[in-house]
Amino acid sequence: MSGLPAPPVRHLGLTDATAIYAGIILGSGIFVAPAAIAGVAGSIPGALALWIAGAVVAACGASCYAECAARMPANGGFFVFHREAYGPAVAFVGGWAAIFVTYPASIAAIALVFARYLGEAAGFSGWERLAAAAALAGAGVLNVAGLRTGPRAQRILTAAKLGVLAILALAALTAHATPPAAPAAPVPSEPLAWLPALMILLWTYDGWSDVTLVAGEVREPGRNIGRAVLLGTAALALTYALTQVAVMTALAERAPSSARPVAEAVEAVWGPAAGRAVAWVVVVCTFGSILGVVLAVSRLGFAMARSGAFLRGLGVLHPRWGTPARATAALTAASILYVTRGSFRDILTYFTFSVWIFYGLTAVALLILRRRGVGEPAPWRAPLGILAPAVVLLTACAMTTRLIVAEPGKALAGAAILACGFPAYALIARSAARAR
Repeated sequence: MSGLPAPPVRHLGLTDATAIYAGIILGSGIFVAPAAIAGVAGSIPGALALWIAGAVVAACGASCYAECAARMPANGGFFVFHREAYGPAVAFVGGWAAIFVTYPASIAAIALVFARYLGEAAGFSGWERLAAAAALAGAGVLNVAGLRTGPRAQRILTAAKLGVLAILALAALTAHATPPAAPAAPVPSEPLAWLPALMILLWTYDGWSDVTLVAGEVREPGRNIGRAVLLGTAALALTYALTQVAVMTALAERAPSSARPVAEAVEAVWGPAAGRAVAWVVVVCTFGSILGVVLAVSRLGFAMARSGAFLRGLGVLHPRWGTPARATAALTAASILYVTRGSFRDILTYFTFSVWIFYGLTAVALLILRRRGVGEPAPWRAPLGILAPAVVLLTACAMTTRLIVAEPGKALAGAAILACGFPAYALIARSAARAR
């Protein structure tokens, strides 16, 4: 590897960016969310309204990030935006939390879901952690092996995920064109009763910020990232809505209480043995998410290292493959470390509330970039002016407040851990100043 910094190559087109965006988001959430949505909506039109509302929030959030990336088209996503809007200290704290906790722990959690469903599909048990580690290592290798290897695999997996899920949903719909008569599920009258289902729904759309982490490798980023997030959100919303209708049609009154709504809907069409097919679909979906997140987040570590806010050795590209191989290997190793530990989920919950804080910070950062004229004339803007950041801010306030009220102890612990990032940044900045 060369020790001299080399700029990343812009090798990702619109299809690649859309596949990365949708592939990261489409994981295991859709296989459990339809039951919760059916429970609070009480009807198919109500359930569709909720999925559309979730798509609007995701589109608004993704559009905020896309406009920021259009104005500052470099690898690193929110780290780059926050450094410009708030200064290096705030950017460092967000990046520090993401690199050391949020992303590797999240990737580990997805890998364990992958392993559990792989065991169900293949008929083995007791090897979940080994299978999860193998999936992480495989995703790391695919992303290191070449600039086109990871994106090509992502395109194939995303197309397969969307296509197979749509086929399963259509099969359930055509087999149960006239659902059995059943009393409508009671709709909760208290707003707080809706919150768990809404959180699951928003979690199913989560990941809409990650494609901007690779903005420095997207061709015509000012044009393609914005289009990619809107196309990807539309494809996901359509797939999610179709799946929800299929579940509520096939299971009728059983839908709200099902622990495996999509699997049970497929079993209602093809029999009990067909449930294993759904397990294989989850395996593909979760591995696609792992592959996309590793691809995107390795660029965050790469960007932070290039700026001097992380280990400088991670800020170089492989001389042959052109990928941030060291940053990818470090992220993969950290994720495997989390897989081997049984208590990492508790650590991850400390940071759950901070996710929406940083989403809100990015919405405000967009307004700051607009006011300062950064990147003007902007090659792409979030539709409807101030509406997108306003929707994100309102949602971030509601979600953060709810999480603080529900689990104040964990929220306080998470805030304390985040606060530790500021003295860490001071030490790094002082060390860098002395080195100069």
